[in-house]
Amino acid sequence: MSALLLVQRGSTPPAPARASDFDVRRAAELAQLCSPSNVAGVGLRGQYFAQADCRGTPMIVRTDATVDFDAALAWPDPLRRPRSARWDGWVKPVFAGRYRFHIDEPNSEIVVAHQRMTGMAGDPGQVIELQAGRFYPIRVSLNRWPSQGRVRLEWTVPHGARFLVPRALLYLPTETA
Repeated sequence: MSALLLVQRGSTPPAPARASDFDVRRAAELAQLCSPSNVAGVGLRGQYFAQADCRGTPMIVRTDATVDFDAALAWPDPLRRPRSARWDGWVKPVFAGRYRFHIDEPNSEIVVAHQRMTGMAGDPGQVIELQAGRFYPIRVSLNRWPSQGRVRLEWTVPHGARFLVPRALLYLPTETA
């Protein structure tokens, strides 16, 4: 049976939903996928080194929910302040499309799916095509610890907004990958 709307004589058909209402609802649903309440990921493995260029054995290895911190903060032991850091794991985008990754620190590098996005050999305007729901390896290296400023791993998503890569989309590395 076809879907026909039967309107009784003398009554008015229901008004069609406004596109803007639909857009607002859809945007809210999509934003919820990237919210802290959708905690599927746990973050990246952070390794902090006593030497520059991430050399030697890490002095600290921990899970960092996001790469977002103030570089000038005091460390528990000021004599053992790190000289470099590296984060690695997986990123799982919610939307398919072209992404641009950012870390506003000159001595840094971001590699996603084995493609250098920023750093010595990377173009800061370089984009990568990612599929929704797939896992991509990511490595962020901070080769010289900054003395001040904020260190944040951000991305520009396909719809053009730039924001912090959320914990919900970051996963620890696996030994088989």
